[in-house]
Amino acid sequence: MFCMLAPANRFVNEKNEYLLTFCLLIIPYMIYCHRRSHRNRIFPEENMGEKDIRIPKQKRSMEKKQRIKDAAMKLMSEKGYHAASSNEIAKEAGVSIGTFYSYYRDKKELYKELVADIYNTVLAPMNLSEAPPSKTGTVSDPFDAPGNLSIEETVYLYIQSVFKGHEYETAFQREIASLSEQSDEFREIEMFHKRNLTKAFTSILSAYKDELKVSDLKTASYLILTTVEAAVHDTMFHNGGKNKKAVSRELTAMIVAYLF
Repeated sequence: MFCMLAPANRFVNEKNEYLLTFCLLIIPYMIYCHRRSHRNRIFPEENMGEKDIRIPKQKRSMEKKQRIKDAAMKLMSEKGYHAASSNEIAKEAGVSIGTFYSYYRDKKELYKELVADIYNTVLAPMNLSEAPPSKTGTVSDPFDAPGNLSIEETVYLYIQSVFKGHEYETAFQREIASLSEQSDEFREIEMFHKRNLTKAFTSILSAYKDELKVSDLKTASYLILTTVEAAVHDTMFHNGGKNKKAVSRELTAMIVAYLF
């Protein structure tokens, strides 16, 4: 009798093991899926990477995205990046939070686009190759320079352009500078654009390489751009833009003396 029951008991034990394995593996997975689904409803930004981001093509969509960008710049300028939430930005823009996440995966992606817009706006006037004919030939007005600009005029024009650029959304640019000092991650967002600027200025200096005292043009460009940025930030962020002309004039003289 015992021999006849043994196979049956073994079958029952194996069945129980399969059931136990199912409970240990499948049920926790079901709980995980349920919790993830619940969390995605509360924090949709965590799951936005799995969806396609909308690229606006119609005028209405482009205007809606621009409203989001304008709202973000306003709130980040007033409250700072970290204090301005995605929900607040969407509310300020007059769109739903779902619409916000259809254009941006998260707030940081929106911030990156705003930084790119700032740099494009600041650098747009710096086309040094299209200066008009000379009227006075003096350094006081670099756009009056004849033909190719001299190095003094080039440096002065660059400094004036940076000052002009910092008149646009000054409060937001102050926030960009602040975030870059606080975090390497945010600094890298800005450095992407600064590297392009350094490359462009190095190219300008290379036109004068036979006359320059410096030999490492890339490092020289970095030093010049960093010095100009620090002086402009201090003048615009802390002194209300006072003495811009005097700062531009003395910076130009200092940089030219360093180069020649």
